[in-house]
Amino acid sequence: MENLLFTATTMAGLEDILSEELKELGATEVKKLKRAVEFKGNINLVYKVNLYSRVALNVLLNLGNFKIYNPNDLYNAIFSIDWPSFFGIQNTFAVKAVVNQNKFINTPLFASLKAKDAIADRFRKKYNKRPNVDKDNADVKIHLHIFRENLSVSINTTGEPLFKRGYKLNAVPSPLNEILAAGIIKYSGWDCKVPFFDPFCGSGTLLIEAAMMAANLPPAFFRKNFSFFNLKFFDKKCWLNLLEEAKQNVNFDLPLIFGSDISSRAIVIADKNISNVGMNDFIKTQVAPFGDFIPNCDNGYLICNPPYGVRTQNENIIELYTNIGNIFRNNFKNWLCYVISSDEEALRAINLFPNKRKTLYNGALECKLYGYEIYNK
Repeated sequence: MENLLFTATTMAGLEDILSEELKELGATEVKKLKRAVEFKGNINLVYKVNLYSRVALNVLLNLGNFKIYNPNDLYNAIFSIDWPSFFGIQNTFAVKAVVNQNKFINTPLFASLKAKDAIADRFRKKYNKRPNVDKDNADVKIHLHIFRENLSVSINTTGEPLFKRGYKLNAVPSPLNEILAAGIIKYSGWDCKVPFFDPFCGSGTLLIEAAMMAANLPPAFFRKNFSFFNLKFFDKKCWLNLLEEAKQNVNFDLPLIFGSDISSRAIVIADKNISNVGMNDFIKTQVAPFGDFIPNCDNGYLICNPPYGVRTQNENIIELYTNIGNIFRNNFKNWLCYVISSDEEALRAINLFPNKRKTLYNGALECKLYGYEIYNK
């Protein structure tokens, strides 16, 4: 199966980083979309992108694009796809639809039900049987995207979104999404060689993503399941070979990676998550207020996700950010410091000029990522 069309979804603002990842993994005809990147490749690329991409959410295999002008057109388009060649009667399936500006199909539920009937009928035609639907935990997840008269049909090869790495069994309130954390680190330009510090480390997401990046450990290495396991094209031997190759390429010659948090509970949770990826010897943590820590290294990267005031109750948010700016100036000369926050007033209280700016989203919150180069004056 060569020259197939895929779409990898991501979070807003990470399209450029995802595009570069896909090219490095061997994708061709890479095209940036809104919160997604379209690309082409062979079926084995599905395994590589799901395993290695640090900022993709899902990898969709495109099965066809159609023109539909009424509900019968939708049914016929879905029925025309040879579904039994992709999965079996023993597999459960579910259909998710997004519908915009179609005159005849105005609800996702209607589109999903029509597609479900067409898929079931296609199986009945071949086997006189049909697979079952499982809305909550389907083996095969089918996506429909309808915009005006245009229909795109795809299979989600990923299953659970890729930010579910498999290591974060514990979390503090308002945790940072793993994909967002990886995207911030990549955007910062950290070379995986100089020290890395997170003074508001919470459950340890930034620390773990940085350590996995530096060790060349694939982000999905600890996941137990992908939807492509249930598809007929799945080549288990190829997948196991890819995992073994990834394991052989892991390198634990890591720089200093360390984090702190004022909450002892957060550090306990972070340490458990760090243990889940086997990084106890490479990531150091401690309970400490930010201002109490003075690095003993000449330079490095500091990346943090401090309280916003929106997601956590903090009456002294402006004072906190003012202190962050003062600590940057006094304790982190020659460092590159990055702060992500949804509170622009608080960010201004840092009172430093950011040399890098990026708009990102932490869940539904629009956030600013500011990068500061702290000079040794």
